[in-house]
Amino acid sequence: IIILTMTMTTNDVGRIENTTTCLPIAYGSIAFYLGKKSDEYHTHRWTLYVRSPDNQNSSFDLSRAISKVVFQLHPSFPQPTRELTEPPFEVTETGWGEFEASIRIVWKEIADERSTILTHGIRLYPNKAPATSADPSAYMNTSVPVVAEKYDEVVFTNPKAIFHQSLLYGHTIIKDEQQQQLPYPLSNEPSVSQHFRTYGDEEDVKVMIAAKHFLEGELRSVKDRLLRVDAELDEVKHALVATKDGMEAKAALAAAGGGGSGGSFF
Repeated sequence: IIILTMTMTTNDVGRIENTTTCLPIAYGSIAFYLGKKSDEYHTHRWTLYVRSPDNQNSSFDLSRAISKVVFQLHPSFPQPTRELTEPPFEVTETGWGEFEASIRIVWKEIADERSTILTHGIRLYPNKAPATSADPSAYMNTSVPVVAEKYDEVVFTNPKAIFHQSLLYGHTIIKDEQQQQLPYPLSNEPSVSQHFRTYGDEEDVKVMIAAKHFLEGELRSVKDRLLRVDAELDEVKHALVATKDGMEAKAALAAAGGGGSGGSFF
């Protein structure tokens, strides 16, 4: 978890002001060629997933942050909308074609945050697949999968205090080469979890520094916009006061000039 804060104060709706929290996630797909078990419509077995990016020091328990994940598959699949309410958040299917899937992450109710929408192109074939061969068996085997995974960070600005605490204490820490186990398997597919990418300390540090710089820039931008809005509001208030004073002065002059006169019409 990456946290950037100016002042740790909670407002009247339970949100921590001037604070930004980042939750790292990994999402993607891992596809295995079925080889001799394949047929015209089932050449690959693939798993689409959202998970916590493992590194050498810790892993985050996604059940503390995510209420459910909704995977939207190609409409040709039976029940193309798949909803999972507990980790591991994954869908495993067989098919023959690549397509773009939608992933909607619904956060815990305590977060009071909008859902996060992701898209992912499920890849079945390696990038360097020969263009001259239509037979996958000529360049693929059943033990080496095609891995397509992305690392991302979900940003929560002014998070709910209770959600913020849940994120802080959602890690399992590795100490003395013994890892506290997550309350769920990394994947229901052992062959899939073996090919999950790991994110080493050096890469994590680079990502954290880049995220920190981004968040600092965002906070400066927001602060500048708020200052400009305050200045504009002051100008509007002064203009309204000046207009009101001018109208009252004109009304007073008009009343003073016409109050003593009278007339008759013949």
